[in-house]
Amino acid sequence: MKTKIINRTKSFDFDSYYLYVSDLVENNLCSGEITESHVKETQINTQRIKRIYKQLQVLPALENLIKGVNCNWKWLVLSESWCGDGSQNLPIIAKLAAISNKIKLEILLRDENPEIMNAHLTNGSKAIPKLICINANNDLELGVWGPRPFLIQEKVTKIKLENPNISTEEFAKNLHLWYAQDKGLSLQNELIDLISSWKKSCE
Repeated sequence: MKTKIINRTKSFDFDSYYLYVSDLVENNLCSGEITESHVKETQINTQRIKRIYKQLQVLPALENLIKGVNCNWKWLVLSESWCGDGSQNLPIIAKLAAISNKIKLEILLRDENPEIMNAHLTNGSKAIPKLICINANNDLELGVWGPRPFLIQEKVTKIKLENPNISTEEFAKNLHLWYAQDKGLSLQNELIDLISSWKKSCE
């Protein structure tokens, strides 16, 4: 049975989310739990989000697929300002959603939407970002993506197995290096398959 998602707290479009996060940075704050590391990561993420959105090259096959969406969708994305994976994937998702007026992007803060988050756990954890595609005509969930592209998750799994005591800083350095090398291709290729499937569900 497909999930129906109706209740959620205030959401952001991409521009308003970026302004919200920029305001947090100006006030030395972050979303969710306020810690020194979360505040620092929010500051770095703000710059990263802007750069990735500007530089992303959308795959022609994916662009054409999105332009062919003929039913109204909502793309809910659960994230937080301090989330490194969110800063890498959210701007890509936002740029893709902007291609079609059939897709409305709604960015939700994870910790303010526990019911939705708890229904979309990854191996029991509240890993983000999570993209949830919803048929806007009936609020039925069509599918989910996240929190990382498969190829990058493979690298994460491997480095944690080989280096169980790796520091948070060293792990983050490797993670963002992998994303930089990938240039958004893994996420886009995964979404080609997912969007094709979601479109069929709307037919």
